[in-house]
Amino acid sequence: MRSDKNPKVSIIIPVKNGADTIGDLLDSLMKLDYDPNYMEIIVVDGKSIDGTREIAARYPVHIISEEGKGLNAARNTGIKYSRGEVVAFIDADCVASRRWLKELVKNFSDSRIGCVGGSVKGYNNDFFSNYADHSMIRVMPSFKTRLVLDGLRPFRYPAGCNMAFRKEAVLKAGYFDEEIRYGFDDLEFIERIGRTGYNIALDPNVLVLHKHRRSLTELLRQTFQYGRGGGIVLKRKGLSTPL
Repeated sequence: MRSDKNPKVSIIIPVKNGADTIGDLLDSLMKLDYDPNYMEIIVVDGKSIDGTREIAARYPVHIISEEGKGLNAARNTGIKYSRGEVVAFIDADCVASRRWLKELVKNFSDSRIGCVGGSVKGYNNDFFSNYADHSMIRVMPSFKTRLVLDGLRPFRYPAGCNMAFRKEAVLKAGYFDEEIRYGFDDLEFIERIGRTGYNIALDPNVLVLHKHRRSLTELLRQTFQYGRGGGIVLKRKGLSTPL
């Protein structure tokens, strides 16, 4: 990775029916404190029917169609299309802080780092955001200081809506497992990154704001999916660390 210039970053947005939120995300990416000549934005659309593609088409982004085979399949499609030295993932219901990308790439100046996870805070200061951020059934990992780990730890892992990988580490570890379609579908891959010898950096300065589920029923359903997916990953892959 070049030390004298910003690394080329491919920002990948997997989305299906995200018309209500993707405009705000893309607006935030247009305002990033990062040289636009060293970034590309790839929207991987999983057969949206709500106008998501039409909204994305208003911006200088690449729109790639995916057959709706799941989030990991969309991630893999984006990686295969990407041209960056770093691939960064952000969800369509998030908004990036202005220094999100600049803070993210700082971590890759250390050649041992293969994966970077950032912090995730609620977009709205309301009941549901506070519940998701502070309840006992927290759906996002939490860390207040920068950490460098050689593997996953309980509540010390990247969130799928705010994570990035060194491209050469991805190619070394292989792609996301497309058979895993529930919550925590990304953690098996992150564990594999660690097994190839790369470290995982968790940096609270790599900040995105997340628009949490808007009802208690939706939030509980999401939490159930995380728990279900975590159990499947542990059982199928025999991961060494509890989630």
